[in-house]
Amino acid sequence: MRLNELYARYKNQVQFYIVYIREAHPHDGWRVPNNLIENINYYEPTTDEERTEVASACQIGLDLQMPMLVDSIDNDVDNKYVGLPMRLFLVDADGKVAYAGDKGPFGWDDEAFEDTLKKVIA
Repeated sequence: MRLNELYARYKNQVQFYIVYIREAHPHDGWRVPNNLIENINYYEPTTDEERTEVASACQIGLDLQMPMLVDSIDNDVDNKYVGLPMRLFLVDADGKVAYAGDKGPFGWDDEAFEDTLKKVIA
């Protein structure tokens, strides 16, 4: 996904936010080999503060340039948007979802997202 590229190109026209939801591959849950190889070793947070710490590490580790918001520990955003494992949404100026990507990271369509983004800002 070209998130940083799209952010750099359109950040003066739209607001971009990453919403960090619950940890997809916690040490005490579904562990994946790449996390072990890259020494990504976080337990599922149990407080908002712990989740914020893990989100910050994620943002730094993935070099994500846009602002990050953190879902509350009760998973309000995740439950409403079915965000796990990763989803990409574009919300228009009226608050309506203009683009809802498939489950990521493999269900993203960069071109469809950018095409919709161009239509929204036109």
